[in-house]
Amino acid sequence: MVEWIKPGLNIDWVGKRHLYFWFSAALATAAILVMVANFFIRGEPVNYGTDFKGGSQIQVEFSRDVSAAQVREALTKGHFKDATVLKVTDAKRPYMYMLRLAEVTGFSAPAQAQVKGELEKVFKQGLLAMDYKGGSDKVYVRFKRDFKVDEKEIERAFVAAKVEAQQVQRFGKPEDKTYEVALSGMDKDIRKAFDDTLGAGAVKDIPSIEAVGAKMGKQLRDAGIKSVIYSLLLILLYVALRFDFRYGPGGVVALLHDVIITTGLLSLTWTEFSMTAVAALLTLAGYSINDTIVVYDRIRENVAKYRDRNFAQVINTSINETLSRTILTSFATGLTTLAMWILGTGEVKIFSFVFTFGIIIGTYSSIAVASPLTLWLNDRFASKKLAGQRG
Repeated sequence: MVEWIKPGLNIDWVGKRHLYFWFSAALATAAILVMVANFFIRGEPVNYGTDFKGGSQIQVEFSRDVSAAQVREALTKGHFKDATVLKVTDAKRPYMYMLRLAEVTGFSAPAQAQVKGELEKVFKQGLLAMDYKGGSDKVYVRFKRDFKVDEKEIERAFVAAKVEAQQVQRFGKPEDKTYEVALSGMDKDIRKAFDDTLGAGAVKDIPSIEAVGAKMGKQLRDAGIKSVIYSLLLILLYVALRFDFRYGPGGVVALLHDVIITTGLLSLTWTEFSMTAVAALLTLAGYSINDTIVVYDRIRENVAKYRDRNFAQVINTSINETLSRTILTSFATGLTTLAMWILGTGEVKIFSFVFTFGIIIGTYSSIAVASPLTLWLNDRFASKKLAGQRG
C-alpha cells in the first residue's frame, strides 16, 4: 500500500496553535462580515433560495434550441424579475431548462394596475382597496361595508384585465366585505411570456411546477436553522459523554468554525442557500466530527500508552499518527465531490460545492482547531486542579 505520510513523522502542531487560532478567527470574522455586508447591501445575509423565501421552481421544455440569455430576456419582458435559469442535461429532452422564480403567480405590476382599474370602473366608489403581496397567488379586494357586491362582477373585472381568476370567495368576517381571489397557475403565464418573445409554440411542455409560499418558506428557513443548532448541541453531548469535558468544546468549536466559514463562502459567492445547502452543512458537520473523533480516540489511547510524555507531546504524536488516514480519506472524498461539482447541475452542484470546500476546512479544523483547543482546556483545568491541591 502506498504511504503518503511516512511513519515517524514529527510535526509540532500544537506548538503553532496560536497561529492557527488567529488564522481561524480571521476567517470566521471575515465570513460574518461578508454576511453582514450582504444584509445591508442586498437585504439578505445569504442568497435564500425558493425553499426559504417562497417562489416557484419550473421545468420548461422548449420546441427548439434557445439560449439561456433568450430565456432570461423573455422572462424579464413577461415581468418575472431576478429569475434563475439553469440548462438541464437530458438526452430525451435536449431543450429543457429549470427556472427558479420569486413569484408563484404571474400577477405582474402592470397586470395589478389593470385589474385595479377595472375594479374601480365596475364598483366605482364602493371599492376600498385591492391588496396583493408579491409572490402570493391570492388577491384580496375590500369594499365598503354597506356596499352590495356581486362575486361574478369581481371575476369579470379580472377577465377584462386579461387575468384569469380561478375562484372568488368571501374572506374574513362577513361585515368586513373582503373577497379572496385565487389566481391561475404559473403554466399559462409562463407560456404567454415565452410565446410573446420567442414566438407561438416556443414551449413544448412544462413537466413540473413546484411552488412554495412565503409563509411556508419562512417556516422551512427557521426549521433549517434549528436543525443545525440542534445537531451541534447533540454532537457536544455525544463527545462530552464519550470522552470528557476537555474534548467536547473543541469538537463543537471546530464544527461552528466549519459551518460559519462555509456559510460565509456561500454568502461571498452568492450561491443559492436552499434546503440542499442546509443538508450539505449537516453532512459536513457529521464528516468533520467523525474526523475529529478519530484524532480524539488516538489521543486517549496514547495518553495511557505514553505516560512519560506531557499532554502536548501526546497530541502531536496522535495527530501525526492519524494524518495519513485523514489526508487520504479527505482526498478520496474530495475527488468525488469535486467531480459532482464540475459535472453536476442544480441542487447536486450546490451540495457538492458546499461539501468540497467543507472537506478542506473540516480537515484543517480537526487538526489545527479541535486538538489544540483540547490542550488549552486541559492546561486550564490542570493548573486550577494543581492550584487547588497546593491550597
